[in-house]
Amino acid sequence: MPPRTRSAPAVSAQGLSATGRYTYRAKAQRPQAQEHTEHATLAHALGVHRQLISHAASAIRNLTSARNELIAQAIEDGLTIATVSAATGENMKSVRTIALAYDDLHPSGLPRDAHVAALTAKSEALKAAESHREQITERREALIVIALRNQVCDDLELASLTGLTPDHIRRAARGIPRPDQDRWLPTR
Repeated sequence: MPPRTRSAPAVSAQGLSATGRYTYRAKAQRPQAQEHTEHATLAHALGVHRQLISHAASAIRNLTSARNELIAQAIEDGLTIATVSAATGENMKSVRTIALAYDDLHPSGLPRDAHVAALTAKSEALKAAESHREQITERREALIVIALRNQVCDDLELASLTGLTPDHIRRAARGIPRPDQDRWLPTR
């Protein structure tokens, strides 16, 4: 007599076997669920960085506008272009252009030292805001690299999540080895 082999009973979507008995199914995390959580995490992080960059750009615009008004007022009050340039770190041509853009200013009567201190403080705040934006941008670029390397998102989805153009994403992706490309690399 040939040996009897037992095959596993067919299991329905509800977890019941064809014989009507319950079949235990382990609740191990499936790869699809893991990929979904990684995608959701990266999408959330990229969205947060997009908002942070937007806020930083807005702060930079406000600080630049306030600094430009201070530059124009200082020139109107008699400070030299060289003094204003030294206090702000801008070149003299930029200072002259900014001062000429404001033609309806009247002398404020503030002393020279007050203008220099205000210009220096506003310029330092502007440099700090620009540095903060660069840090956020670097972190966003690192997230883009992670998403491309792990193939969590494609180029077009990353472009929509970050607010960048697909061309920028493709340029950022140059030189990034992707898992499907690794098998074609020569081994040593």
